[in-house]
Amino acid sequence: MTRVIGIDAGGTKIQGLVMDMEKNILFQSLSGHGNPSVSYEEALQNLSSVVQQCLDHTASDGATHVVIGMAGGGSGNLSHRIQSELSRMTSLPIILINDATLAYFSLIGDRNGVMTIAGTGSICYGRHGTREGTTGGWGHLLGDEGSAYHLAIEACKKIIGEIDFGIPLSPLSLSLMKEMGITDAKGLKGFIYSSSKGEIARLAKVIHKEAEAGDETALTLLKTAGKQLAAQTIALIERLQIETKPVIALKGSVLEHNPVVQSTFKETISTVFIDPIFIVDSSSPATGAVDVVEAIRKGRLSYE
Repeated sequence: MTRVIGIDAGGTKIQGLVMDMEKNILFQSLSGHGNPSVSYEEALQNLSSVVQQCLDHTASDGATHVVIGMAGGGSGNLSHRIQSELSRMTSLPIILINDATLAYFSLIGDRNGVMTIAGTGSICYGRHGTREGTTGGWGHLLGDEGSAYHLAIEACKKIIGEIDFGIPLSPLSLSLMKEMGITDAKGLKGFIYSSSKGEIARLAKVIHKEAEAGDETALTLLKTAGKQLAAQTIALIERLQIETKPVIALKGSVLEHNPVVQSTFKETISTVFIDPIFIVDSSSPATGAVDVVEAIRKGRLSYE
Protein backbone atom coordinates (compact mmCIF):
# COMPACT_ATOMS: atom_id res chain seq x y z
CA MET A 1 0.00 0.00 0.00
CA THR A 2 1.37 3.41 -1.03
CA ARG A 3 1.86 5.78 1.87
CA VAL A 4 2.64 9.50 1.99
CA ILE A 5 3.92 11.55 4.90
CA GLY A 6 2.31 14.99 5.06
CA ILE A 7 3.50 17.65 7.50
CA ASP A 8 1.95 21.01 8.24
CA ALA A 9 4.66 23.10 9.93
CA GLY A 10 2.66 25.92 11.45
CA GLY A 11 3.64 28.89 13.53
CA THR A 12 2.28 27.36 16.74
CA LYS A 13 2.45 23.61 16.11
CA ILE A 14 3.57 20.94 13.67
CA GLN A 15 1.22 18.17 12.60
CA GLY A 16 2.58 15.13 10.80
CA LEU A 17 0.32 12.55 9.17
CA VAL A 18 0.97 9.18 7.57
CA MET A 19 -1.73 8.52 4.97
CA ASP A 20 -2.66 6.17 2.19
CA MET A 21 -3.61 7.59 -1.21
CA GLU A 22 -7.25 7.78 -0.13
CA LYS A 23 -6.25 10.21 2.65
CA ASN A 24 -7.00 7.72 5.38
CA ILE A 25 -4.91 8.80 8.38
CA LEU A 26 -2.84 5.91 9.67
CA PHE A 27 -0.66 7.79 12.14
CA GLN A 28 -0.34 11.27 13.61
CA SER A 29 2.52 13.10 15.31
CA LEU A 30 2.41 16.56 16.92
CA SER A 31 5.13 18.91 18.09
CA GLY A 32 5.86 22.59 18.78
CA HIS A 33 6.16 25.40 16.26
CA GLY A 34 7.70 24.96 12.82
CA ASN A 35 8.55 28.50 11.81
CA PRO A 36 12.32 28.77 11.20
CA SER A 37 12.19 32.55 11.01
CA VAL A 38 11.17 32.62 14.68
CA SER A 39 13.75 30.11 15.89
CA TYR A 40 15.63 28.02 13.33
CA GLU A 41 17.12 25.50 15.77
CA GLU A 42 13.86 24.94 17.62
CA ALA A 43 11.84 24.62 14.42
CA LEU A 44 14.35 22.15 12.97
CA GLN A 45 14.35 20.07 16.15
CA ASN A 46 10.54 19.94 16.26
CA LEU A 47 10.27 19.14 12.57
CA SER A 48 12.96 16.44 12.74
CA SER A 49 11.12 14.79 15.62
CA VAL A 50 7.85 14.65 13.69
CA VAL A 51 9.53 13.41 10.51
CA GLN A 52 11.35 10.67 12.42
CA GLN A 53 8.18 9.46 14.18
CA CYS A 54 6.34 9.28 10.86
CA LEU A 55 9.27 7.44 9.24
CA ASP A 56 9.38 4.97 12.13
CA HIS A 57 5.68 4.27 11.66
CA THR A 58 6.20 3.45 7.97
CA ALA A 59 9.40 1.47 8.47
CA SER A 60 7.80 -1.90 7.69
CA ASP A 61 5.93 -1.00 4.51
CA GLY A 62 7.54 2.30 3.52
CA ALA A 63 6.40 5.65 2.18
CA THR A 64 7.06 7.28 -1.18
CA HIS A 65 7.36 10.97 -0.29
CA VAL A 66 7.66 13.40 2.61
CA VAL A 67 5.68 16.58 1.85
CA ILE A 68 6.15 19.56 4.17
CA GLY A 69 4.24 22.81 4.06
CA MET A 70 6.03 25.63 5.87
CA ALA A 71 5.94 29.43 5.88
CA GLY A 72 8.47 30.43 3.23
CA GLY A 73 8.89 26.80 2.20
CA GLY A 74 10.34 26.20 -1.23
CA SER A 75 12.47 29.33 -1.25
CA GLY A 76 14.99 31.15 0.87
CA ASN A 77 18.13 30.11 2.70
CA LEU A 78 16.36 28.78 5.81
CA SER A 79 14.17 26.47 3.73
CA HIS A 80 17.17 25.08 1.86
CA ARG A 81 19.01 24.50 5.13
CA ILE A 82 16.07 22.63 6.61
CA GLN A 83 15.59 20.53 3.48
CA SER A 84 19.29 19.65 3.54
CA GLU A 85 19.16 18.62 7.20
CA LEU A 86 16.04 16.50 6.77
CA SER A 87 17.49 14.77 3.70
CA ARG A 88 20.10 13.22 5.98
CA MET A 89 17.30 11.35 7.78
CA THR A 90 15.87 9.51 4.79
CA SER A 91 16.42 8.70 1.14
CA LEU A 92 12.79 9.59 0.38
CA PRO A 93 12.15 12.75 -1.64
CA ILE A 94 11.68 15.70 0.74
CA ILE A 95 9.20 18.08 -0.89
CA LEU A 96 9.30 21.41 0.94
CA ILE A 97 6.62 23.85 -0.23
CA ASN A 98 4.89 26.96 1.02
CA ASP A 99 2.25 26.34 3.68
CA ALA A 100 -0.38 28.05 1.51
CA THR A 101 0.36 25.62 -1.34
CA LEU A 102 -0.14 22.62 0.93
CA ALA A 103 -3.40 24.07 2.29
CA TYR A 104 -4.58 24.68 -1.29
CA PHE A 105 -4.08 21.05 -2.24
CA SER A 106 -5.83 19.87 0.94
CA LEU A 107 -8.99 21.75 -0.08
CA ILE A 108 -9.00 22.01 -3.88
CA GLY A 109 -6.75 19.11 -4.79
CA ASP A 110 -5.43 18.96 -8.34
CA ARG A 111 -8.09 21.29 -9.73
CA ASN A 112 -7.80 24.87 -10.95
CA GLY A 113 -8.90 27.44 -8.41
CA VAL A 114 -8.05 29.93 -5.69
CA MET A 115 -7.76 29.55 -1.95
CA THR A 116 -8.29 32.65 0.15
CA ILE A 117 -6.92 32.63 3.69
CA ALA A 118 -8.01 35.17 6.29
CA GLY A 119 -6.83 34.54 9.80
CA THR A 120 -4.33 36.72 11.64
CA GLY A 121 -3.09 37.73 8.17
CA SER A 122 -4.52 37.24 4.69
CA ILE A 123 -3.40 35.90 1.31
CA CYS A 124 -4.86 34.35 -1.85
CA TYR A 125 -3.08 31.48 -3.60
CA GLY A 126 -4.25 30.02 -6.89
CA ARG A 127 -3.35 27.53 -9.61
CA HIS A 128 -4.29 27.05 -13.26
CA GLY A 129 -2.53 24.09 -14.80
CA THR A 130 1.14 24.51 -14.01
CA ARG A 131 0.75 28.25 -13.38
CA GLU A 132 0.43 29.60 -9.87
CA GLY A 133 0.07 33.02 -8.31
CA THR A 134 -0.81 35.02 -5.24
CA THR A 135 -2.48 38.26 -4.27
CA GLY A 136 -2.22 39.81 -0.84
CA GLY A 137 0.13 38.26 1.65
CA TRP A 138 2.04 41.51 2.04
CA GLY A 139 2.12 41.34 5.81
CA HIS A 140 0.59 43.60 8.42
CA LEU A 141 2.72 46.64 7.58
CA LEU A 142 1.84 46.73 3.87
CA GLY A 143 -1.53 45.02 3.67
CA ASP A 144 -3.29 41.96 5.10
CA GLU A 145 -6.65 43.52 4.23
CA GLY A 146 -9.57 41.43 5.46
CA SER A 147 -7.51 39.75 8.17
CA ALA A 148 -8.22 39.75 11.89
CA TYR A 149 -5.24 42.05 12.44
CA HIS A 150 -6.41 44.52 9.80
CA LEU A 151 -9.94 44.49 11.23
CA ALA A 152 -8.60 45.28 14.69
CA ILE A 153 -6.39 48.12 13.46
CA GLU A 154 -9.23 49.67 11.44
CA ALA A 155 -11.47 49.56 14.52
CA CYS A 156 -8.72 51.15 16.64
CA LYS A 157 -8.35 53.92 14.06
CA LYS A 158 -12.01 54.72 14.61
CA ILE A 159 -11.28 55.11 18.32
CA ILE A 160 -8.48 57.53 17.40
CA GLY A 161 -10.85 59.54 15.21
CA GLU A 162 -13.43 59.77 17.97
CA ILE A 163 -10.80 60.90 20.49
CA ASP A 164 -9.13 63.43 18.16
CA PHE A 165 -12.38 65.06 17.01
CA GLY A 166 -14.16 64.99 20.34
CA ILE A 167 -16.82 62.54 19.20
CA PRO A 168 -18.46 60.44 21.95
CA LEU A 169 -16.96 56.96 22.01
CA SER A 170 -19.14 54.44 20.17
CA PRO A 171 -20.33 51.20 21.82
CA LEU A 172 -17.79 49.30 19.68
CA SER A 173 -14.95 51.58 20.79
CA LEU A 174 -15.93 51.18 24.44
CA SER A 175 -16.04 47.39 24.08
CA LEU A 176 -12.63 47.33 22.42
CA MET A 177 -11.11 49.55 25.09
CA LYS A 178 -12.55 47.33 27.80
CA GLU A 179 -10.99 44.29 26.10
CA MET A 180 -7.64 46.07 25.95
CA GLY A 181 -7.93 47.16 29.58
CA ILE A 182 -7.48 50.85 28.72
CA THR A 183 -9.39 54.07 29.37
CA ASP A 184 -7.73 56.73 27.20
CA ALA A 185 -5.64 57.52 24.11
CA LYS A 186 -2.37 56.94 25.93
CA GLY A 187 -3.51 53.46 26.87
CA LEU A 188 -4.54 52.70 23.29
CA LYS A 189 -1.16 53.75 21.93
CA GLY A 190 0.62 51.72 24.60
CA PHE A 191 -1.41 48.59 23.84
CA ILE A 192 -0.90 48.73 20.06
CA TYR A 193 2.83 49.38 20.19
CA SER A 194 3.59 46.87 22.92
CA SER A 195 1.40 43.98 21.75
CA SER A 196 2.19 41.21 19.28
CA LYS A 197 0.40 40.89 15.97
CA GLY A 198 -1.54 37.94 17.36
CA GLU A 199 -2.64 39.84 20.46
CA ILE A 200 -3.92 42.71 18.32
CA ALA A 201 -5.64 40.30 15.92
CA ARG A 202 -7.59 38.78 18.81
CA LEU A 203 -9.48 42.07 19.15
CA ALA A 204 -11.41 41.01 16.04
CA LYS A 205 -13.53 38.74 18.25
CA VAL A 206 -14.94 41.89 19.90
CA ILE A 207 -15.94 43.24 16.49
CA HIS A 208 -17.60 39.91 15.71
CA LYS A 209 -19.52 39.96 19.01
CA GLU A 210 -20.70 43.55 18.56
CA ALA A 211 -21.80 42.81 15.00
CA GLU A 212 -23.91 39.93 16.28
CA ALA A 213 -25.57 42.43 18.63
CA GLY A 214 -26.37 44.66 15.65
CA ASP A 215 -23.68 47.32 15.95
CA GLU A 216 -23.61 49.11 12.58
CA THR A 217 -19.96 50.14 12.80
CA ALA A 218 -18.91 46.54 13.49
CA LEU A 219 -21.09 45.25 10.66
CA THR A 220 -19.59 47.78 8.25
CA LEU A 221 -16.05 46.74 9.21
CA LEU A 222 -16.87 43.06 8.60
CA LYS A 223 -18.60 43.73 5.28
CA THR A 224 -15.63 45.80 4.15
CA ALA A 225 -13.32 42.92 5.06
CA GLY A 226 -15.44 40.54 2.98
CA LYS A 227 -15.29 42.89 -0.02
CA GLN A 228 -11.53 43.36 0.33
CA LEU A 229 -10.92 39.61 0.40
CA ALA A 230 -13.26 39.14 -2.56
CA ALA A 231 -11.41 41.80 -4.57
CA GLN A 232 -8.08 40.03 -4.02
CA THR A 233 -9.66 36.71 -4.99
CA ILE A 234 -11.28 38.10 -8.14
CA ALA A 235 -8.00 39.71 -9.20
CA LEU A 236 -6.15 36.40 -8.91
CA ILE A 237 -8.84 34.41 -10.75
CA GLU A 238 -8.67 36.89 -13.62
CA ARG A 239 -4.88 36.95 -13.67
CA LEU A 240 -4.75 33.14 -13.82
CA GLN A 241 -7.47 33.19 -16.51
CA ILE A 242 -9.74 30.69 -14.79
CA GLU A 243 -12.76 31.37 -16.96
CA THR A 244 -15.54 28.99 -15.93
CA LYS A 245 -16.98 28.05 -12.53
CA PRO A 246 -13.91 28.93 -10.45
CA VAL A 247 -13.31 26.75 -7.41
CA ILE A 248 -12.75 28.97 -4.39
CA ALA A 249 -11.69 27.61 -1.02
CA LEU A 250 -12.15 29.63 2.17
CA LYS A 251 -9.61 29.16 4.95
CA GLY A 252 -8.87 30.91 8.24
CA SER A 253 -10.97 31.98 11.21
CA VAL A 254 -12.26 35.24 9.70
CA LEU A 255 -13.67 33.56 6.57
CA GLU A 256 -14.64 30.23 8.09
CA HIS A 257 -16.34 31.40 11.27
CA ASN A 258 -17.66 34.90 10.58
CA PRO A 259 -20.97 34.72 8.68
CA VAL A 260 -20.99 38.42 7.74
CA VAL A 261 -17.52 38.30 6.18
CA GLN A 262 -18.22 34.97 4.50
CA SER A 263 -21.58 35.97 3.01
CA THR A 264 -20.25 39.32 1.76
CA PHE A 265 -17.25 37.54 0.25
CA LYS A 266 -19.44 35.02 -1.59
CA GLU A 267 -21.98 37.61 -2.75
CA THR A 268 -19.29 39.93 -4.13
CA ILE A 269 -17.60 37.15 -6.10
CA SER A 270 -20.93 35.86 -7.39
CA THR A 271 -21.60 39.23 -9.04
CA VAL A 272 -18.50 38.74 -11.19
CA PHE A 273 -18.44 34.99 -11.94
CA ILE A 274 -21.27 32.63 -12.86
CA ASP A 275 -21.74 29.61 -10.58
CA PRO A 276 -18.53 29.79 -8.55
CA ILE A 277 -17.90 26.71 -6.42
CA PHE A 278 -17.15 27.57 -2.79
CA ILE A 279 -15.43 25.16 -0.42
CA VAL A 280 -15.42 25.68 3.35
CA ASP A 281 -13.64 22.80 5.05
CA SER A 282 -11.56 22.56 8.21
CA SER A 283 -9.49 19.60 6.99
CA SER A 284 -5.86 19.57 8.09
CA PRO A 285 -3.53 21.12 5.49
CA ALA A 286 -1.27 18.07 5.96
CA THR A 287 -3.81 15.95 4.03
CA GLY A 288 -2.90 17.96 0.93
CA ALA A 289 0.33 15.95 0.71
CA VAL A 290 -1.52 13.19 -1.14
CA ASP A 291 -2.72 15.64 -3.82
CA VAL A 292 0.74 17.20 -4.05
CA VAL A 293 2.24 13.80 -4.89
CA GLU A 294 -0.47 13.19 -7.49
CA ALA A 295 0.14 16.61 -9.06
CA ILE A 296 3.88 15.92 -9.27
CA ARG A 297 3.23 12.58 -10.95
CA LYS A 298 0.97 14.30 -13.51
CA GLY A 299 3.55 17.01 -14.16
CA ARG A 300 1.32 19.80 -12.81
CA LEU A 301 3.69 20.65 -9.96
CA SER A 302 7.45 20.81 -9.85
CA TYR A 303 9.52 20.76 -6.69
CA GLU A 304 13.03 20.57 -8.12
